[in-house]
Amino acid sequence: MPDSTKSAAQLLRELKKERDELTTVIQAMERRLGITATGIESVPDDEMVDLVAPPSGPIPVGFFHNLSQAAAAEKLLKLEPGHALTTGEILESFRSSGMEVNSKNAPTILYTALKRNPKFERIGSKAWGLKEWYPERKRKIAREEKDASDVTQPSVNTNGSTWSGR
Repeated sequence: MPDSTKSAAQLLRELKKERDELTTVIQAMERRLGITATGIESVPDDEMVDLVAPPSGPIPVGFFHNLSQAAAAEKLLKLEPGHALTTGEILESFRSSGMEVNSKNAPTILYTALKRNPKFERIGSKAWGLKEWYPERKRKIAREEKDASDVTQPSVNTNGSTWSGR
């Protein structure tokens, strides 16, 4: 009998440890999604999934209804934070949800929309992610831009004289 009691106590310790680990993961997800603890308590768990992602399986028809391609791409990318998608994968998701996409120029149109939108970051040569996923790159680019702005080149006035711009 003492062995079964020891096993039950050990199982209880293991379950408590797993609960603590899950609580940590849940809190990290809440921070990533920008959800506060008070906001979570007011939303039942089964409705919480609807706030972030569509039901499991394919994207439901109308999931991107009335959204621009850039807004729809942002919504799609937020379904799996940190997981970049190619232009083709994004277009395929649009099509599967019933979003009308001009098949002839669709990749070019989507590429241009994402390239012009400051919320998106080109990852490698084929994928797109959200700029917020890559904070290190922001700092590096900002530092490079600052360094470039410190260098002034002489400008020529209309009368032919030069000035330093400072």
